[in-house]
Amino acid sequence: MKNHQQVLVSVMGWTHDDDEPSDSVRLLTTGVLSGDGDAWRIEYTETQPDNESNHVALTLSGGTVTMQRTGAFSTSMVFEQGRRFDGNYQTPYGDMAMGVYATHVNYKVERGPVGQVSLTYQLDLQGQFAAMHELRIRFCPAGKQ
Repeated sequence: MKNHQQVLVSVMGWTHDDDEPSDSVRLLTTGVLSGDGDAWRIEYTETQPDNESNHVALTLSGGTVTMQRTGAFSTSMVFEQGRRFDGNYQTPYGDMAMGVYATHVNYKVERGPVGQVSLTYQLDLQGQFAAMHELRIRFCPAGKQ
């Protein structure tokens, strides 16, 4: 992909149990956006409160969002509205079977580049319902909040 640009990345995530928000995550960091109009890639590093870090790469193409997460907690997820994806969630405590069913997938990249990714999905771990998740990622050129 071409057109590499430094971006400011805002990540907000919510977990819902029994229709009530039970947990939220907020992250503001810098990253790199690359793409050519048909396909985009956003890369950034997630730092956890315990100073663990994970590299995250999102690929946006053809209405599908693919997330690759590497580090102590690694996984690969594919978000395609109305479809289920099965994979593994690798942790320092062992691997778990994971299923993702996306109920909402939307992204937009505009000139600037300014854009957003919006995901809502059901997460299953070890074959059992874990929670509903919402993830909102926004980005804009670094230095132009």
